[in-house]
Amino acid sequence: MATRDNTAFSTTISKGRLEFLFDGVFAIALTILVLELKLPEIADKRSAAELGRALLHHWRTFLSYLFSFMILSGFWIGHNTLYAKLARVTKAILAIHVWLLIWAAFIPFCAHLLGRYPGNPVSHAVYLATAFAYSAGLLALVVTADRQKAFDAKVSAADVRRLRRGLIRPLIAMLLLLAYSQFVMPNLR
Repeated sequence: MATRDNTAFSTTISKGRLEFLFDGVFAIALTILVLELKLPEIADKRSAAELGRALLHHWRTFLSYLFSFMILSGFWIGHNTLYAKLARVTKAILAIHVWLLIWAAFIPFCAHLLGRYPGNPVSHAVYLATAFAYSAGLLALVVTADRQKAFDAKVSAADVRRLRRGLIRPLIAMLLLLAYSQFVMPNLR
């Protein structure tokens, strides 16, 4: 049986550095969300009514911001809860984290798209597909960590099964919403 040679460049993957990267990307994505909220231009800078109307005109952008901030926050909280139970990070787990970061960083674009085109089924599909890809990555993280015995010893097999089931339900819901946005919503007009 061949063994791998340990070299100066073969190191373990630092759980702390990965956590800092993950937190940093989420902090940036959450901050970028607010950058899409533009100050409205009004003729009379002192008119409360005109400013109020201008702000109301952009209610979809504000709603998209709030919705996306909550989605990203939920992703971050879910990841932190799961990440705290990992005893070690393998290369496969690292690769899954890169996958998760791709989709987390894409949420601000999705929020902007949804805010600008709220009735367009494509904007809904892009948003839902992004949330689905992230959630599927979380499920892959649980499955991989379980198979590679990367969870803390205190995490029981029953806990892992419950976690898997808890992640499968939202994936099914997102698929149903995606189907609704593509096949039902366009026919309601």
